[in-house]
Amino acid sequence: MIDPRTRLALVLCAGILAISLDRPLSLAIFALLCMSPLLWLRVSGTWWRRGLLAALTITWSTVLSQGLFYAQQPRVALFVLGPLVLWREGVLWGLAQSLRFVGLSMAGIALAASTSSDRLHAAMMALRLPFALSLMATTALRFLPELGRELWTVRRARAARGRPAWRRSPWAWLVLEVSLLRPVVARAWRRAQSLAESLDARGFDPLRAQKTRHPLRFRWPDVVVLAAALVLTGGVATARLLTLLYTSDTLYLAALRPLYSFVRGWL
Repeated sequence: MIDPRTRLALVLCAGILAISLDRPLSLAIFALLCMSPLLWLRVSGTWWRRGLLAALTITWSTVLSQGLFYAQQPRVALFVLGPLVLWREGVLWGLAQSLRFVGLSMAGIALAASTSSDRLHAAMMALRLPFALSLMATTALRFLPELGRELWTVRRARAARGRPAWRRSPWAWLVLEVSLLRPVVARAWRRAQSLAESLDARGFDPLRAQKTRHPLRFRWPDVVVLAAALVLTGGVATARLLTLLYTSDTLYLAALRPLYSFVRGWL
């Protein structure tokens, strides 16, 4: 098993790569790499289908909106239907942005699904983060599945009561979706209040030094994975930075011309 600190570092590397990469192909590979840890987790086929449907919906909506409303020059029309024009550069830009979002989302889901809240809290404490911040983050992560299940239950209960939501007018649909959040928010507020009262009743003091029953330890798989991730992330970020310095007329090195070409063509 990989140490939770290594998993947090991998998510941080994923964030740096998402900023550094710009081409749809490289971002597609990045999204697949972020999705690959989920293959080792026992995720049901239903949740796989829902996740892929959500990723396709985000990608399609972003590509379509950016393709229709792209205003920069130059631009080439891919499809024309009366006043509507789908621009190639907008499609590529929207595809890159959606893959960036999907990849980071998959990395966060993989972290949440593979790491328990107590191990994540121990990792944050080992990284010298404030105890109150670590507790708040792990508590929020712990209750996210509960919020998802409650929202799913509320939607199923509403669907069993009458007319489908998509048959309503857009405004009525929006009002209905907002109203469905009320019981979920009320339950979340009640749960947070109960947790605060239980911590206060047990004499919880966030300023007192806390000890971990099972301390974390780095092993050789952590070193290998972390070293590979840092080398890859550092190399991509450095190459991107040097290319940005070149394109902004700040620094140009003739020996780095192959690197500039590689970054512009692939990264």
